[in-house]
Amino acid sequence: MKLHSFFKQCHKKEVFKLLSIYVVSAWVILQVLSVTWQPLGLPHKSVTFLIITLLLCFPLYIFLIWKYKVVTFHKAETEADANEKDLKQIATFNRVYFSGLGLITTLCVVTVFFIVNKNFSQEANIELLKIERSDKIAVLKFGNNTGSSKYDIVGKMASDWIIHGITENQVAQVITQDLVDEYKLILNGKKANNNEIEMVKEYLKPSKIITGNYYLKKGKLIFQGMLVDGKTNKTDISFKPTECPSEYPLQCIENLNESIIGYFVTEDKKKLMLQETPPKYEAYKYLLEAKNANENGDYITYLEKAMNADSSFFEPKVLRVAYYYNQKNYKKADSLLGFIKPDSYTNKRQLNLLNMYNALLKGDNRSVYNSILKEYYIAPFDLITNKTAMVIALQYVNKPKDVEAIYNAVDMDSMSLQNCAYCVQRIYVKAYADIELEKYTTAIKNIENAQSENGAHLLNKPLVIAYVRAGKTEVLDRFLRKIEITSDPAEVQELYLQVGKEFLLKDNKAKAERYFSKIIEDQSNAEDSKTLANALFYMKEYSRAEEIFIKMPEDIGTLTKLAICNFKLGQVSEAENNVKALKSLRANFQFGAVDYALAQYYAASNNIDELNKHLLRAAAKGHLYHWKYFKNDPLFVKHNKSKAFKEALDFWK
Repeated sequence: MKLHSFFKQCHKKEVFKLLSIYVVSAWVILQVLSVTWQPLGLPHKSVTFLIITLLLCFPLYIFLIWKYKVVTFHKAETEADANEKDLKQIATFNRVYFSGLGLITTLCVVTVFFIVNKNFSQEANIELLKIERSDKIAVLKFGNNTGSSKYDIVGKMASDWIIHGITENQVAQVITQDLVDEYKLILNGKKANNNEIEMVKEYLKPSKIITGNYYLKKGKLIFQGMLVDGKTNKTDISFKPTECPSEYPLQCIENLNESIIGYFVTEDKKKLMLQETPPKYEAYKYLLEAKNANENGDYITYLEKAMNADSSFFEPKVLRVAYYYNQKNYKKADSLLGFIKPDSYTNKRQLNLLNMYNALLKGDNRSVYNSILKEYYIAPFDLITNKTAMVIALQYVNKPKDVEAIYNAVDMDSMSLQNCAYCVQRIYVKAYADIELEKYTTAIKNIENAQSENGAHLLNKPLVIAYVRAGKTEVLDRFLRKIEITSDPAEVQELYLQVGKEFLLKDNKAKAERYFSKIIEDQSNAEDSKTLANALFYMKEYSRAEEIFIKMPEDIGTLTKLAICNFKLGQVSEAENNVKALKSLRANFQFGAVDYALAQYYAASNNIDELNKHLLRAAAKGHLYHWKYFKNDPLFVKHNKSKAFKEALDFWK
């Protein structure tokens, strides 16, 4: 039977009419539920469940049409004139009908599978990272109606204290004024919109917005706050005005904060904020100055001033520890951390932050990851917290699969990379995660799109790595020719070195040597050039490499390469002396650096037992899973498929 005849028979038997009733009815039900699920108090995935149900019922409905409509029609036809031709035509119609039913059933089942896989099959630790639209509360800076600019900072203080109360009591996820200001700056072509609340509603989509203002009356500050519905812009509640002496604005802020948290939870519940008692006004002012300094030279100075102004102020103490940790001054960070005590041992957020930095300094990467996830959940779309969670997932616990869920929490479509350094850094980390997952095309596309807008040199290294691993040699060479013109020689040589190492990982020595040779042949290299020494080392020109390494300061990396050169040149005694010197460099806060270096040496000398032992120790002591370590290290290319090597990679999983 031809399709035209089949469709004509379906029309005659009212099959299409009945199918259209199902489709239209399903569409109407979906539209109604998509609007009413929240007011009815249904789960947020109610619409998803309904779609799945309608898809699964559709093939059953088609079968019922055949059973109760088509069969009845056929009986009427055969009773009137049951000749052999009609019976044959009916049999053919049924065969085509059920073939179509089988195809539709397959499509529905496949569609349901993808829906279920997309919505209900995330890993347990990624479930923690999901953002519920209905949980978001925007807390905006309070308006200064005093007529004096010296009170401008009070509005920021008010919003910060309210945020602490909401997050510590686990009321909801918070959209901060800092985030709003960030979005206003980096939204492409949208910053002309002066209505802040409308911008927040359109782009950040909170369920509630907390805002307010303050003014002076007879020497006293009067605070007024309100809670606005994020969808309708209707004021849900205006909180009772609170007043305080103008020189002590934090009294007003604390009273208003209690009213707001009491609205969400209970009035008599003890609040467990980051700072349980308000700091002195001057101390808080210095803290804000430090945050605005963006960790330049003034950053630590302002933190010290904040602590001098109020010795009980918790936040600047923790930020000072973070500052010295990021500067790799681990001894000082550890010393300062030891002097910090929480306001109380029931303050969950303070304890979590202290635990996180303790774990960082001990190299306990699993605890670090668990702690940052708790901080991340409080502010998943804050760019700094988001980036930190991505870095720890990738480099500290070797979980590149987790990075995508964290990255996707922040919508990048409307952001201008020209004004957003943290956006570029997030793309950088995401690119390395994609490379680890062998998603080279995705990594290349994201980097190329970013560089077309920003031209960030930070992304050059992951881009060349992705090009090599994707086999895009011609594109790689074209890119490097451009870099030779636009970048300084040191950066170009560093990229050549990385490309050469990448080809060694692919066991393509000929192409690797081509890029190492570019470094060696460059006459601008000084004899003590580290890049030149490494190029000679990976070219296996150990004698020339040794001459340069021996002139360098005796750090862990230099001694390791020098010991390997000695071994390869048959200088057994010198190799043993350098290994002994390497072991003598053990110290606190190295996070497995010496053990990792020893593993490199034993890999080069083919001592498998010692290699595996020291590599596992390095992982256990907190060594990073970086783009140049472990399976990305050419020195381990012959060993990185072994069971013992995988054990080191999976140590924190």
